Amino acid sequence: MQKLITIFVKNQSGDTVMIWLGASFIIFASAFSGMEFAKRLERRTNLLRHIKVALETLDTEIAFAMMPLAEAFDQVSRQLPPPVREFFYEVALKLKNEETSAFQAWEEVLVKWMEDVDLEEKDIEILRQFGQTLGKQDIQGQRKQIKLTQSYLDHMEKTAIDAQKKYQSMYRSLGLLGGILLVIMLL
Repeated sequence: MQKLITIFVKNQSGDTVMIWLGASFIIFASAFSGMEFAKRLERRTNLLRHIKVALETLDTEIAFAMMPLAEAFDQVSRQLPPPVREFFYEVALKLKNEETSAFQAWEEVLVKWMEDVDLEEKDIEILRQFGQTLGKQDIQGQRKQIKLTQSYLDHMEKTAIDAQKKYQSMYRSLGLLGGILLVIMLL
């Protein structure tokens, strides 16, 4: 602290302003990074929850409305928030416009989509395994696969909630404190 006061007293010119401006920028950037890591945890939890709702809606559309998969995916996409909406919409488009299997459409969209979302590899693998069963079973078999996938996603959601509770405030604090520490070390 004494070093900081000495620098302030010696540099009464524009240098002091630049030093404080730089220090403020470092602290702000570090705090922002910590907040972004914390938000990733929250986005993953919300995304898993939305995927579970999407599968529940898909189950209803397949079982009770007896819609073909392309129409069911389109209907599901209309009821969800982004980015899950875009995922189901893209699968529906591929099924309608291209002569491809449900698994191929699901896999192609999943590969492209996973780069833009905050899911972990375990989450993606559950979705990939679900995609392998699409369109290969009768209605009852498909419903069982949906329920099984929902149970896996439920477990992943609970894990995500625990991680969020455990690490979210830590990331925020470490971001801010790390920035302050870096400023102190540079002065």
